Amino acid sequence: MFAGMDLGTSLSAEIMRVEDMEKCDNVIDRAAEVITAGGIVAYPTDTSYGLGCDPRNRDALERLIAVKRRDRRLGFPLLFADEAQCELYHDFQSLERIIVRIFWPGALTIIVEARPDVPAHITAGRSTIAIRVPNHIIPRGIARKISGPIIGTSANRSGGPNPFELSVALEQLGDEVDLYIDGGASSAQDNSTIIGVEAAEAEGEPRNIKIYREGALPISQIEASLKVDTDALRLWSTRIIDADM
Repeated sequence: MFAGMDLGTSLSAEIMRVEDMEKCDNVIDRAAEVITAGGIVAYPTDTSYGLGCDPRNRDALERLIAVKRRDRRLGFPLLFADEAQCELYHDFQSLERIIVRIFWPGALTIIVEARPDVPAHITAGRSTIAIRVPNHIIPRGIARKISGPIIGTSANRSGGPNPFELSVALEQLGDEVDLYIDGGASSAQDNSTIIGVEAAEAEGEPRNIKIYREGALPISQIEASLKVDTDALRLWSTRIIDADM
């Protein structure tokens, strides 16, 4: 299953296979235990496999940065159990709240302003963070169990193939991950779409939506859903623009 790897002899990392997503409390409990102890877990999501730790644990985050081979200045997405849990990290403005009501849980990441008390090692010294509530029981369950977000970067080396099957993560990360959760092949073939809401020039003015990356959730679907939502149309300019504009 894992591209010729002899798991019995060449891989010492723990692997848990999920046979039934409706009965995976033991897997969630074990992942939360590993993460609480400062470990790193590769886990299934509604997009690619994720690589996670507790971002509040600075040592664990530094270790994940080393495993990922990622520039620490880039920061990492955060996955939450629900919108209420996100509010410890961000104060939602009106249009953002409508967007998450429509598209969460799901394959939409939103770039938002971090609350002032979010530690700099989590924000990578920026004023913004990337947040998402995924449509998958395992990352949401882990975040709920540890009472906070987990890192939600893809389970690969920076620049490596995106892992929509666990074997792709195993081949790249090997024993540097403490626990792998095998949830089968992802039904998605792309990572999450990333957007942000542009700041209004004046109070009460409609706001533009910025696109940072189009992924598993098509921009056309975002646009179509918002255009039939009365609350969204009060607050949105109906413009979706490139983030560089």
